[in-house]
Amino acid sequence: MKQTITFLPSLLFGLITWVRNKLFDWGILPSRTFEKPRIVVVGNLAVGGTGKSPLVAYLVKNWRGGDSLGILSRGYGRKTKGYIEVNGQSSAEEVGDEPLAYKSLFPEIPVAVCEKRKVGVEKMPDVDVLLLDDAFQHRSLKSSLNLVCSTFEKPFYQDTLLPHGRLRESAKGIERADAVIVTRCPSILTKEQKSNFAQGVLRNSKVEKPIFYTSVRYAKPVGPREHLPSKWALFAGIADPKPFFTYASSLGQIQEEVIYGDHHRFTEVELLELEQQAKTMAGDEGFLTTHKDFVRLQSHLSQLPNLGNHLYYLPMEMYFIDQEEQFWDWLGKN
Repeated sequence: MKQTITFLPSLLFGLITWVRNKLFDWGILPSRTFEKPRIVVVGNLAVGGTGKSPLVAYLVKNWRGGDSLGILSRGYGRKTKGYIEVNGQSSAEEVGDEPLAYKSLFPEIPVAVCEKRKVGVEKMPDVDVLLLDDAFQHRSLKSSLNLVCSTFEKPFYQDTLLPHGRLRESAKGIERADAVIVTRCPSILTKEQKSNFAQGVLRNSKVEKPIFYTSVRYAKPVGPREHLPSKWALFAGIADPKPFFTYASSLGQIQEEVIYGDHHRFTEVELLELEQQAKTMAGDEGFLTTHKDFVRLQSHLSQLPNLGNHLYYLPMEMYFIDQEEQFWDWLGKN
């Protein structure tokens, strides 16, 4: 029944996005080009959970050369509007959870939010390279490079348009990508698996695209004590919490798993419930969540001492399964 209800709206959505893209392709809608900074877009074709944030963090951490870097994001989920620079005193309500997470990881580089990306770029002229998080569909500015993420498990070419599926535009949009970054791959990929993915990309693109395969790894939970609890209550408000819950199950006894919506904004009642639950926890018990969820809670912890004493987050980072040097060689030439 759901498929029947969503099929026609998907057709209409596809027509609207097709017309919009053609207007940009034909130059009827203008795209602004910036000489400086160099703009590198990290985006996707599907909504949420495709690994954009880990890729942005990887690029900043491993960037080669003497370029000064900056990050510009829309700041999804924030209560504010306009251009705002993220600082150590910012809250998720002001700037969004992802920009706040970037700033906590890389306090030395400028991070800003602005829903109008052209305006945001204009206000960050002093950086050499500006990473635009989730801006592949923002065609009013022209990037130097488009890096498009797609998960290995749910590739874009097997998906359909919203609201029937998860695609923001037709799979043919991959033609605008300069490279495809396949995320959350198994640690070992066969030649056949790579070939199948490449064929899926090629079916939707006029030319072959560079494809790079990546996965994620987790580090030791970060929290109030070095000695970790052995019993965990898990919660996550991200687009795809399954990998988080799967890995967390290896860290001890799991007493509870709670899933919130992506970019979940915790209510006062929910915060008080977490505080009361933390108050009853023994020394070997704790909450474990994601880094994005942690930064959304961080500004409240001074009023929630029991939660602060039992709250840990699980660090995560992206890595290349292979061809890491080839990726940086390609990036340096483009």
